[in-house]
Amino acid sequence: MTMNPDNISFIYCVWLNGSVSERLLVVQPKSHRVVVLNSSHTDYRTRIRYTEEGAPSQTGQLRFTIYNVTVQDAGTYYCQGTKGENVPGCRQVLVVAQKPSTPNITGPASPVSGENVTLTCSSSSRSLPPDHPPLTMTYIWRRDGASPTGGDEMTIPHVNRENQGDTYSCQVVEEGLKSDWSHEHVLDVPYGPDQILFEGTRDKLEVEEGKPLTVRCFADCNPACTVTWWDTSTQMVITGHVEAVLSMPAVDVSVSGQYTCHVNNSHGSASRNLTLEVLSRELTESGVVSIVPVTAACSVLIMVIAFVIVAVVFRRNRTKKGGKVYR
Repeated sequence: MTMNPDNISFIYCVWLNGSVSERLLVVQPKSHRVVVLNSSHTDYRTRIRYTEEGAPSQTGQLRFTIYNVTVQDAGTYYCQGTKGENVPGCRQVLVVAQKPSTPNITGPASPVSGENVTLTCSSSSRSLPPDHPPLTMTYIWRRDGASPTGGDEMTIPHVNRENQGDTYSCQVVEEGLKSDWSHEHVLDVPYGPDQILFEGTRDKLEVEEGKPLTVRCFADCNPACTVTWWDTSTQMVITGHVEAVLSMPAVDVSVSGQYTCHVNNSHGSASRNLTLEVLSRELTESGVVSIVPVTAACSVLIMVIAFVIVAVVFRRNRTKKGGKVYR
């Protein structure tokens, strides 16, 4: 019998022929008493009351009630005869339920990407007496605020980079009493680089001679990748952790070419090429110079046309006033 701290009643009975009921513990009314072994309580006289004592000539029942049950009431109750002997088969275990201990989650902290991961939630009963019969425990799991279902084990199939950083916790319920939540178990899924990114540019970049150049290369890795820029022609190498920056304060035509960003960690590697084309300043300026004569010619033509228009308008105005125009 399991009880939360409250009032509890026991019923004992015996058939007249002496056979023991399979459902109720037995005692002969008025000839036996109920005691708790190894008990130091002195307040049972006020907290235990006997009721409904049947006559010996009938199938007897003895009911007693313990009021305001505490954890100290937990234990095994026996029936004793008039000489202090225990009545065979007359015993009852009173289990006083308490919330289970704070559970612990065990499982791999750094699983291999692609494998199934099993987490186990374990807790111990704190209900008394310590050697009480097994009680049913249920389990509640929580993942990043959500509540997935599961028993004492939670299986995550085929973990991958999407599971990186997922947090799990669990709670145990026994006889309606909930434990505290466990610590958070965080998945740390290692994986290699999947996609290399160039910040602010694509695979081809055109820069005017004399202008600065900055291109960052990085990739999503766990643990963080080593990132390296290198030029196949000059064997220039720039290495960084998490990212590497290809930086030049002022480019010239000589740095045109192909650059490769290589990323790697213990779980994989990848590379991506960047083509850099530096536009010559001389070509740019010659293009500008070629435009100037055309612009100047256009300006002169516009001025001539404007002068002619003004002269025609002036001549017409004089004609209207009756003036003569001499040639």
